Amino acid sequence: MNYKTKKGHKLPRRTRSRKRKRILVADPACWGKNKPLEQLWRDMSQFLSVVVIYKGPKPYEVIKLRHPTAVLRQLNDDPQVVTVLTSNPDINNAYETMLYPKAKDKTVDYVITHYARFFKKAPHHKHYGNTPLHKLRIPY
Repeated sequence: MNYKTKKGHKLPRRTRSRKRKRILVADPACWGKNKPLEQLWRDMSQFLSVVVIYKGPKPYEVIKLRHPTAVLRQLNDDPQVVTVLTSNPDINNAYETMLYPKAKDKTVDYVITHYARFFKKAPHHKHYGNTPLHKLRIPY
């Protein structure tokens, strides 16, 4: 476009597009509607267990954590492990705001096998202890 400027005429301004933020609304009524998923979430949120997704014929396994840093470091270095699913300790009400609105009445097996819909990679600045974990995924 060819704009001519005259006295009193202004050039059109370009507006910067803004990124929309997702509004997270906690729904406390979600508790009690999907008992197996809630039980898995309680174990994950207290760091009692994590879900490990493997390559090959064995798709996933729920592992109870006794020594979390040693186990997570070992899983992070294992080439057969695709990803490790855990909860996000920094966000309160993560089950109510992030996981349940997407999962609703889905089974635990469905949520784990389709983990990319429910979990994202943890940011690089997040560490568990002093260990950077690049295979860790948290709900979003």
